[in-house]
Amino acid sequence: MKVTHELKDELNGVINIVVETEDYKPKVESTLKTQKQRAQMPGFRPGKVPMGMLKKMYGPTVIAQEVNDILSKKLDDYIKSNDLKILGSPLPKEDDKAPEFNPNEFPSMEFNYEIGLAPDFKVKMSEKDKFTKYKVKVDDALIEKYTDDLARRYGSMKGTDAAGENDMLNGEFVELDENGQPKEGGIRHTSSISLEFLEDDKVKKELTGKKPGDVFEVDPDRVSKGAPDKAAMLDISVEEAENLKSKFQYSVDKVFSLTPASIDQAFFDKLFGEGEVKSKEEFEQKMVENLSTMFDRDADNMLQKHIREELMDRHELNLPDAFLKRWVVKSENEKDISLEDVEKDYDKIAEQITWDLITNKLIDEHNIEVKHEEVIEQIKNRVRGQLAQYGMAEPDDEMVDQMAARYMENQEEIRKIYDNLYGEKLFEVFKNTFKFKEKEVDFDEFVKLATGKAPKKGILNNLQNVFK
Repeated sequence: MKVTHELKDELNGVINIVVETEDYKPKVESTLKTQKQRAQMPGFRPGKVPMGMLKKMYGPTVIAQEVNDILSKKLDDYIKSNDLKILGSPLPKEDDKAPEFNPNEFPSMEFNYEIGLAPDFKVKMSEKDKFTKYKVKVDDALIEKYTDDLARRYGSMKGTDAAGENDMLNGEFVELDENGQPKEGGIRHTSSISLEFLEDDKVKKELTGKKPGDVFEVDPDRVSKGAPDKAAMLDISVEEAENLKSKFQYSVDKVFSLTPASIDQAFFDKLFGEGEVKSKEEFEQKMVENLSTMFDRDADNMLQKHIREELMDRHELNLPDAFLKRWVVKSENEKDISLEDVEKDYDKIAEQITWDLITNKLIDEHNIEVKHEEVIEQIKNRVRGQLAQYGMAEPDDEMVDQMAARYMENQEEIRKIYDNLYGEKLFEVFKNTFKFKEKEVDFDEFVKLATGKAPKKGILNNLQNVFK
């Protein structure tokens, strides 16, 4: 067997593999002999089916499997031994003719695989780099706003005759066709519209005053906060929500008005547990602690966001774009994604690949390692947190171990945990490398810095959307 590669340019190349007869014939013949011993076919005694018939029926499939196994291993070995920094996975060359697998002649075969190569670069960062870490000022006004939000969250709903600007409609969404009529087989789902959190003032004004029995046309995009919220509202997938352009009819069934909870001992007990907080002063101190903890975490998230943006601006890397677009199409073949679909999102794909290249280089340079034991401990901590929400503050180790073992079966979640742990360790590198100055800002300015938009109504509503 002969394996070579040549570079078309710095970012694209071709790996050539010549598979000779002796590389695959012995294994194929051995497999066919085994199948002959087990074969049962009408008209023949067990094990007496003619080899010629077996070759005709199964030979091409057996050869294809063996050759594919050889190619997969040789590609992997060759890439590793030659230290090729590839992006994605090798792809069969588009203009190559597919080989014919002949179990009678066993010819030599030639295969060509296109590869995309990572650009060679150095990460541009040093201890002279400066960043600002924003600290949210937790003052009386913020505590009052947060308390109002919590009072509404723990408040009670009651029916009312007509919707006020902070009330909620409950009714049915019905998808309409191009003629404004209910679409046959279209989306139908009962859901709510909360006027309090509508960002479109014109729509909010139109819906204020609506009563049970009212029917009107509505655009789901104008009564939801992005595709995930729209998807939940209509009981569809996020992908469907992103592509849905239909208008809907909304039939109001009920109107609810929210009465905020009273700020009293019962309220304190609901939030913190019975007897944990016994006065308004203790409650406000808890608010300061809780808000400070939340904002410290969000301040770190915003700092990481700014560091990423700065490093991305410094590294405009050239990528094997044509190859990567083909690779995305091939790797997502189960989702029936076209090249045109990839073209639309390619800027985001290229941005993520660039960031991955930067972080992987830093991980190598700083010898960052995530051990399996750290992943296990992270999973156990998540399990303990979940159990604590159900009142099990100190679960026994055996229960935690069993739940963690089940968690470990989800490979996608495991990958996310590895990514998070690498991200945390990389952030430590940034904190030990860069210079930082702390700047105190009020909550509204913090939200605008984080999102680029003016704050929405309600602190809780903002906190849920600042860093998704």
